[in-house]
Amino acid sequence: MPFQEKNISHFPIIFGRNLLSEVAGFVMPKILVVTMEDLWPLFKNELPNEVEVYLVSSLERSYLESELPKFEHVSSIVGLGGGQAIDVAKYFSWRLNKPLVQFPTSLSVDAVFGHRAGVRENSIVRYVGWAIPQSIYIDYGIIEAAPRLLNIGGIGDVFCFFTGVMDWSYANRQGKCEKRWPYDDSLAQISIRKAERALNSITEIKNLTPRGIEIMVDALKWGGASYHAAGWNPRHIEGVEHFIFYALEAQTGKKFLHGQAVCLGLILGSMMHQQRTEVLLEALVQLGLDIRPESMGLSWQEVNSTMMNLKEFVHRENLPYGISNDFHVTNSFLTRARQQIESAFE
Repeated sequence: MPFQEKNISHFPIIFGRNLLSEVAGFVMPKILVVTMEDLWPLFKNELPNEVEVYLVSSLERSYLESELPKFEHVSSIVGLGGGQAIDVAKYFSWRLNKPLVQFPTSLSVDAVFGHRAGVRENSIVRYVGWAIPQSIYIDYGIIEAAPRLLNIGGIGDVFCFFTGVMDWSYANRQGKCEKRWPYDDSLAQISIRKAERALNSITEIKNLTPRGIEIMVDALKWGGASYHAAGWNPRHIEGVEHFIFYALEAQTGKKFLHGQAVCLGLILGSMMHQQRTEVLLEALVQLGLDIRPESMGLSWQEVNSTMMNLKEFVHRENLPYGISNDFHVTNSFLTRARQQIESAFE
């Protein structure tokens, strides 16, 4: 039977303004707010004085486990932030069995719309647990006030649907789809439609109009919810672009803005597939999302080294089969990629 979007059970999502100040009215007392050090001063005056706060400093699972005993007494957890704070809030909610409410402060990633928490085990991303928020609050004012790069970077977790489907389709043609995730064209086509809707709405997303925010939320929500509804299947929502991002983190030991690094992987991955590179690169330029390595504290030498070792990395980490398992990265390919990316952002 074809996969149908209507069969997905979504979290309640509330759009509005000045929503954070109402937390005390709908969240049980003994609230733990999970957020980031740079965000807390911006929002603490909108929350009750008696809330406890946890400032995220690490996503390593072993470290988070050591922090759990401090918060066994709390009654509710509020995630306030981007991907890291949202993921740690999910992890604490799952491990402590506490109700969860989420307040994303930007559209930087799709973490808020997924059930599982993205943590690190020896610097490699692992999705664990099961946390269902009572509700997700999208406050237009909070989103609009976020650093611009965070919001436009969220497009990485939408455009990756394109390269995710490319990888899945490639695996299907090679007869190497995982048995648990056989190729499903109906699932793939919904992802493509979501990504194309965002691609065709770049101006509104760039300007953060209410419609632009809602289009991003709809696509990010699909990424999170369909992953679970399709049996924890990531094939239609991510692929080579995320593998490049993971490899960059692992090889360099550096941390990146998720969407920015994913979009660098997006362009490199689309070039490997020889599909959609020009239109995607044009959209990133229009958004003002610079993916040149130096814009994220990288050198081309580090990118080139990571790409040369990509095949080994995906084999070692047992990542889903795709173009990176077979593609032979050459100096000529890397030179062409550098030229195309740098000329686009001149």
